[in-house]
Amino acid sequence: MVMASCVLFASALPQNARAEGEPAEAFVKQLRNAGYFDTAIMYLDRAEKMPGVDSSFVAAIPLEKAQTYIETALHSRNPDDRDKAFADAEAALQEFLKRESHPRQSEARLQLGKLQMIRAAQLLAGEPVETEKRQARESYLAAATTFDGIVSDLRGKLESMRGQKIDPEKDPDAAALRDQYRFEFLQSQLNAADAIKLAAKTYADPAKDGKAQLEDAVKRFEELNEKYATYSPGAIALSHLGDLNELLGKSDAALDNYLRMLEEPAVDQLREAKFMSAAGVIRLKLAADPPAYQEAIDRTANWVKEIRPNEESLPVVQEFRIQLAKAYLAKAADDSLKKGEIGRAKSEGRDLLRAASKVPGPHVEEAKAMLADLGIEQKAEALPTAEPPSSFDDAMEKATQVLTVTSDLEEALKVIQAQTQTPELKQQIEDIQKQIDESYRIGVQVLRGGLAMVTSETNIESLNQARQILAYFLYQSKRLRETVVVGNFLARHAPGTELGLKGGLMALTSMQLLLAEVPDDANEGLILQLESLGKFLAKTWPDDPNAAAAQGLQIRLLLKKDDFDGAQKLIDDMAAGSERASFKRLLGQLLWNQSIVARAQENDDAKSEMLMDRAKQNLQAGLDEIEGNLIEVEGMQAATVLAKIHLMQQDSAAALKVLDHPKYGPLEWITKLGAQSEAFAGELYSTELKALVGQMLASDTPDKYLDRMTATMEKLRKAYQGEESQTRLTQTYMRLANDLKEQLDTATPARKVKLIEAFRVMLQRISDATNDNATLRWVGQTLMSMGEASMDQGQVKATGQAADLLAQAVETFKSLPDQDNPTTAYLLGLAQRLMGEYKDSIDTFDKLLQQKPLMLEAQVEAAQAYESWAGTLPPNIAYKAYRAALEGARPGKDKKNVIWGWAEISSKTSKMINRNENFKEKFFESRYHVALCLYLMGKAGKRDDDIKKAIKVIREAATLFPDLGGQKRRAEYDALMKEAQRSVGQNPVGIAKPQPNGN
Repeated sequence: MVMASCVLFASALPQNARAEGEPAEAFVKQLRNAGYFDTAIMYLDRAEKMPGVDSSFVAAIPLEKAQTYIETALHSRNPDDRDKAFADAEAALQEFLKRESHPRQSEARLQLGKLQMIRAAQLLAGEPVETEKRQARESYLAAATTFDGIVSDLRGKLESMRGQKIDPEKDPDAAALRDQYRFEFLQSQLNAADAIKLAAKTYADPAKDGKAQLEDAVKRFEELNEKYATYSPGAIALSHLGDLNELLGKSDAALDNYLRMLEEPAVDQLREAKFMSAAGVIRLKLAADPPAYQEAIDRTANWVKEIRPNEESLPVVQEFRIQLAKAYLAKAADDSLKKGEIGRAKSEGRDLLRAASKVPGPHVEEAKAMLADLGIEQKAEALPTAEPPSSFDDAMEKATQVLTVTSDLEEALKVIQAQTQTPELKQQIEDIQKQIDESYRIGVQVLRGGLAMVTSETNIESLNQARQILAYFLYQSKRLRETVVVGNFLARHAPGTELGLKGGLMALTSMQLLLAEVPDDANEGLILQLESLGKFLAKTWPDDPNAAAAQGLQIRLLLKKDDFDGAQKLIDDMAAGSERASFKRLLGQLLWNQSIVARAQENDDAKSEMLMDRAKQNLQAGLDEIEGNLIEVEGMQAATVLAKIHLMQQDSAAALKVLDHPKYGPLEWITKLGAQSEAFAGELYSTELKALVGQMLASDTPDKYLDRMTATMEKLRKAYQGEESQTRLTQTYMRLANDLKEQLDTATPARKVKLIEAFRVMLQRISDATNDNATLRWVGQTLMSMGEASMDQGQVKATGQAADLLAQAVETFKSLPDQDNPTTAYLLGLAQRLMGEYKDSIDTFDKLLQQKPLMLEAQVEAAQAYESWAGTLPPNIAYKAYRAALEGARPGKDKKNVIWGWAEISSKTSKMINRNENFKEKFFESRYHVALCLYLMGKAGKRDDDIKKAIKVIREAATLFPDLGGQKRRAEYDALMKEAQRSVGQNPVGIAKPQPNGN
């Protein structure tokens, strides 16, 4: 639960803190990977209300829930829980599909179709009644409808792309999207036809009652194969056609389909279809008169050697094994052959059946029946009795008998549980479980009787062995508290022995299970007992990894309770090695999360710095202690977090050193370990880019970083694929542009010129090398940020170098094809305002706000554009412009102003403050501009009444909010108040100082 608690902890962070943490999507994936499905659902239920969570992720919450429910169902052993999880998944997918404009629509519909097919298969498990068959048929047909909808939608998109003549080298993103659509288009056609075929198979006589569906499926598969034979789905259609023609009694056509499938190229995507076709060839050859067993063997036997380890448990492989076994057994039944040939054929068939019978599944019953026909049957062992032992030795003999029998029974239980459950099998499972439980009960009773007969001559090792078996029987019987007593006793009375270690580990595991049952407020004694035994095991068996795991369990318990000091002590006391290094990295990342919480939620910078230093020390030690050059994804994540800490502490050189480290540098290992999640790759390259920006800003020769900066930009762009990912990429770029502006604002004039020139060269290089919208938008924004940073304090309209940079930014924004993109439009309007192109700026914001009226930042900039414009106009026209800035302008279709103006912005943000503190700054800014516009209107129109209204606005704001948004903003209000008071002949006293009690 450590991971779950830290994930939920980090999820509540606001945007400014989350910028340095993991994205919400990554947290949910971590929870699912760890099996915390309930926690993932709880997080998703809360995510929409959490500040800082990407809007794109919020929009996809039902899809994320559906994936979580599906994984819950696949991991559930309870049929009722599994059915509920599948139903919840379908409901979540249906909800998501109502959002027709979301870029993950096709993914969701594919998921829905597959889910409908899974639910249909569940209904057919065991011996389904007619009602269940009908429901399954309906579910298969619903899946076909779902897949057909995807095909119809994607056909139009692909046809549109065909007209665009996409060049993969010039536009790799568009090419990747086209490939994705093509894959989903073909896969959906394959799935739709398969669903219709499976629907027909739900009839008792598919060839008769389901003939219409079978013929429909044949037509679909034939069309798919004819048009797209060079793609995997088109080739796989051949195996399905063979299955369909076999069902329809068209043996020659079916055999032709199967053989053509086997002749397809040897590629991984076709392997299952080839096994399916090989089994079909055998069935058809054996159905001939006389059975052509040798042709079947000659054509397919070579595939036995082709079975890969990861294919050993596939159902289609078991079907192939059983069919090939039938061919060999048919050969063995041919009396015309020599005895040696018959013997070899029988041996080959037996080996195939044994291999199939070891893999759980509905085929096991048939495989074992065939083995039984060959004279291979398992004889049941006699069950132990409950007679009291006559001596300690007699008790040990009976206990050994219990071990043997229960082991056999448990193996049999596993095989039966893996088969399709029928009422008879369910009863058999229940009977076997009762036998197992009874056997363990007898074993406990017998051993306790035997231990009571111990004498001074009893061998100590035999005595400890009896205790160890007793602990095992108690543990298997779920008598956990008794297991703790016996196992703990054995560990402490047989120190250093294997029996003592086994007893101690069983006691430790039992304590851990008890902790899950005991309420948190009543488990203190159990935790102390667990810690005591854990320390004893680690000390007594220092070189045993199982004993070391006991110490790891203690550490995890402490981390679960957020006892970082206690966990730190135990980690420091561990023997050097990979496990200690791993725990240090884990602790470092948890401390990093805590430092973010301290800064963002508790506003305690000192505590945050202390936690960050501890995180850095643990992460560095945990990475340094990695043995050899072996590293996993977790190590890359730890190194990335360490680099981010260095960046937080303004040490970009140290951050780059971590990222480039020869042993654990994630920039090197991400290429060696293969493709990682988009979230991690994006976070890694964003961190690298930020470090490079820091180095450029700190260097006297910033241009030496240009090549690497350009390469990193390209890697970052490639890390984010798909429409939804462009939002994340844009957000990353915007943060970088803002960081750059903050740095330039504090640079000396000479240094600012040098940095701007270096960045200008880099931006030109990037602009020339890409046509990616998000990247070009970043180029424009960075040019704008540099232009704004070049303006003098208080300067409204850019001149000189600042104007040149802003002109380039405007040109860049206008060159983008996505002029309707809100981010592009907003940035263009802002750049136009800074250049003094006020009418163009207002026109841009007007168009944007007609589509996005609630975009607060755009409303603020539009009001500021009117206000700045007014300052350049003659007094009589200026008065109207100030009024537009104050009261709004550009009436829409509903006759309401599209551009709100400062007064409306102030009114709306004042209502939002109680719900979200983030609106506080905007409220005080807009209220100040309300007063400023009234004052400037009065000056332009020579109307003292307007100036007096400005004074009143300031006085009311100061009464309601004495701090007026902070010291800097309050000083602005005060200066404006004094100026207004002078203008109307009042004593310029400004704003009364707030009293200690707030009055």
